[in-house]
Amino acid sequence: MREAGFTLIELLVGLFLFGLMAAAGTALLAGSVQASGQAQVLVGASGDLARLRALLTADAGQAAPRPWRDVEGRTQPAFSSNGGALFTLVRRGWANPGQAPRASLQRVEWMIDGDTLVRRSAAMVDGTAATQASVLAKGVKSARLRVLGQQGWQDGWAGQPGQLPRALELTLDGPQIGHVRQIVPMGPGGAA
Repeated sequence: MREAGFTLIELLVGLFLFGLMAAAGTALLAGSVQASGQAQVLVGASGDLARLRALLTADAGQAAPRPWRDVEGRTQPAFSSNGGALFTLVRRGWANPGQAPRASLQRVEWMIDGDTLVRRSAAMVDGTAATQASVLAKGVKSARLRVLGQQGWQDGWAGQPGQLPRALELTLDGPQIGHVRQIVPMGPGGAA
């Protein structure tokens, strides 16, 4: 009389098939975890670029044609694109909800610090260094600023101390952000 059961070969085939299904499931799960991680990185980079665009548009759109003084008291132009920064400008519209004793003007500078795009602001328009920093983009390999003046697009700005360019073009390249080109108009008072 033969007893009901599985032979050794049937058990081995069953274990082999179960192993294949488990390996395929593990590979599928690992792939979906990796894709999820990459999607989170891309969503974060997209959010950073949206924030960068919003700040660039706000800074350029609220630029004021007001020269400022550095810590030694030397007059600096309202807009400049040299001195170690991509650009420095004075902007209007600095919110003051606590009614602190300060102006509604703010001096900001955009610069590359290593491989990071940073926006720094000064507590006072005149006489203080820009110290409050915000990281706008990481992994920046190259950055280029061009300005639109009376003579067209140019790499530097040689306007009068109280004069602003018409528009800014900021181009950034990096492995995380790709190739990004932003063109924004300057606020009232741009070069005629």
